[in-house]
This record gives sequence, C-alpha cells and structure tokens, in this order.
Amino acid sequence: MIKKLLLATFLALGLNAAPLAVDSTITEIKIKDQFEKEHIVDQKVKTILFASDKGSSDMLRDYLLPLSEKENVLEKNGAVYVADISGMPSLISKFIALPKMKKYPFSILLLDDTNKDNFTKEDGKIIVYSLENGKVVKVDKISKKEELANFVK
Repeated sequence: MIKKLLLATFLALGLNAAPLAVDSTITEIKIKDQFEKEHIVDQKVKTILFASDKGSSDMLRDYLLPLSEKENVLEKNGAVYVADISGMPSLISKFIALPKMKKYPFSILLLDDTNKDNFTKEDGKIIVYSLENGKVVKVDKISKKEELANFVK
C-alpha cells in the first residue's frame, strides 16, 4: 500500500514538472507575485506571457507600462505575466529586483524552485501560451516588442 502511494506521488510530481506545451491542460498553478500575493493560473487565463531572462522581461515590462497607466491591461486581456527569477541571487532579488517590481501597476508572477519547470525557457524570447478552457492551444516565441500587440492590446 505504501509503495503504491509513493509511486503515485512521484508520478504526480513528474507530471507537474513537464513544461507546458500544445495540448497541455492547466488545472491550477499557484504562483506568488512581487507582493507575495498568491495567484492561481487556471481555466480563466487566456494568455500566459512568460519571460525567462532579464532581456525578455525588460521588453515585456516596457511594452506593458504605457498600456497599464489607465487600466489593468493584463486583466482586461485575461493574461498573466510570469517571470523566472529562480536563478537570480536572493540578495539581488530581495533588495533590487522586487522593490523595483513593486512600483509597476501590474502583477508579475514570479517563478521559484517549486514551479520553475512548468514553463519553457528561451533566452531573448517571450514565450506566449494561448489557452482555451485551461488547455494550451498555441505556443508562440516572440523577440520583438511590437509582436506583443498580437496578444495584449
């Protein structure tokens, strides 16, 4: 009985570790934002904008800031911004990156060691996951700020 329980647990952990891809189903991914508030990425989300490095994160931030002055453009579009800061030294994230992020008018969901394997990482690219009813229907890799207008307006 214990062996079966352990096997089921390890299988479940292994399934959650696979990066999202076309036909993946999101049941519920819990990620905290820059204010330590937990967000749930579930079937209500239509678009995930994922930045895995500083360059792609800066590009995404620079695109979103002017759009977010009057309204929450991410919420309006059913989108979430996810940034991977798991490789950042903790002192830098705590004293430099997070205070800066707290000034932004939108939430940035921050990956840590528990959920960093849910997303495909590619330096210099923003990975855009398009979802329908919690299922990934399309994955785009973009490298220009202007391409974001196809996903967030």
